[in-house]
Amino acid sequence: FNFQLKTKVTESKVENDGVVLSTEPSKGGDANSEKYDIVLVATGRRPYTEGLGLDSLGIQTDRLGRIEVNDHFQTAVPNIYAIGDCIDGPMLAHKAEEEGIAAVETIAGFSGHVNYDAIPGVIYTYPEVASVGKTEEELKESG
Repeated sequence: FNFQLKTKVTESKVENDGVVLSTEPSKGGDANSEKYDIVLVATGRRPYTEGLGLDSLGIQTDRLGRIEVNDHFQTAVPNIYAIGDCIDGPMLAHKAEEEGIAAVETIAGFSGHVNYDAIPGVIYTYPEVASVGKTEEELKESG
């Protein structure tokens, strides 16, 4: 495996026996061209909030279209809550499920909580790549 993070593809050419990619660092630098058997392109996702009329309700979004919420998933409108893919954080179904439970617990007057360190992330490649919890760097930084 060869993961190229923080890299942008400037050109791709599909050939009979693979794909030739021209790449360069996202923040600028020397271009590179290399041939690969298989290429996985992961460009990221954005929340689907445009056109929902959020602004007419007084609900704010950030520059990426994510709904701004407080620690209890409340928007700027106190009786409207937001969870999952439309708020900050990884776009994972199991994250949204935990946030939904926490939001309902809060609405019911209980103390809703999500332990984000216990939510796994998986890349469905072969072999699969997964992580859970903090990175080594985050742990070192926190002492």
